[in-house]
Amino acid sequence: MGDTNKRHFDSGNRSITRKCSKNKWLQTKVNLTLFSPRLMWCCVLAGIWLSYQLIPHVNAQLSEKPNVTSDRYVVNQTFGGQAFYKDNNVWVYTPAFAATFAMPPENVDSDLKGIEAAAFRVEDRSYQTCGMGGKAENCKDEYRCITDIYVDERKNPLPWATEQQADWFSDYSSFKWLRTPSEKGSTPKAPPNVIPNAVVNIGTLTLRPFADPQSRREANYFQNGDTPFTDDVNYNLVSVYGYKRHAIAGLTLVSLSYRCNTKNSQKPVVTFRLESREKIFSPPLQRFHEFQLPEAFGRKIDESLQTRFARDREYYKKLLNLK
Repeated sequence: MGDTNKRHFDSGNRSITRKCSKNKWLQTKVNLTLFSPRLMWCCVLAGIWLSYQLIPHVNAQLSEKPNVTSDRYVVNQTFGGQAFYKDNNVWVYTPAFAATFAMPPENVDSDLKGIEAAAFRVEDRSYQTCGMGGKAENCKDEYRCITDIYVDERKNPLPWATEQQADWFSDYSSFKWLRTPSEKGSTPKAPPNVIPNAVVNIGTLTLRPFADPQSRREANYFQNGDTPFTDDVNYNLVSVYGYKRHAIAGLTLVSLSYRCNTKNSQKPVVTFRLESREKIFSPPLQRFHEFQLPEAFGRKIDESLQTRFARDREYYKKLLNLK
């Protein structure tokens, strides 16, 4: 009985050994087949071909920048599926300016002289006017109107009275509220060695970076858009809210306080002049820069102001309990 079992065990063991040997031989054969030189070269060539097919598609995806990161204005101001900052300026510019920054053609003015571009916008101030109607809690939101001009100083050099390359009015900083008996943070001083305009020196809220290089007399911007006359004396002072010399593409940026009110309808084209004067309404002593804003630009400003005017009317109606 024991011999019989042993024979069966040995016979089964030999059978298992033969099966294992056969499986090992098959596995070895498969491995040799998979790693044969011919198949390996086929795999390499197939991989190279596939790579060349995919590379153009990958590169195309990598080169596609979101609209918001484009340096072309017409692209970064076009919705491309992502949130973006919408420009709220009203523009006018020369063909050369439009070409440099890829601006839309509808704002091009081939007759624009003295500046390369102008951009108007309305900004909320960082403070309110309170105490309206005799009550401390009656507060009104304040805003300011700014027109940026871009000047090519290779064609229209400006008479700088300071070496400072940039400056901004203190409307949006705590510096505005600081005062001493002799100084106000909200009232910039004329640069040293400059003879100030007698009226501006009283406390007009403007930066004062310009002066006649010969006489050292202060120079300021004036405009005739809301004056009743056309002679040279009747030009209103324009405050300078900020500047940056050679800001971009070689152009100097000057931010002017213009305009939150309606202009004289008899003056469709508004003239700006940078001049030195003894007083604001004195005859000009020397003129350094002149440019005009076209009628179409003025109409766009009027349209953009209507929302603000409507908001002001509603506030005053509520303040006066009018329906």
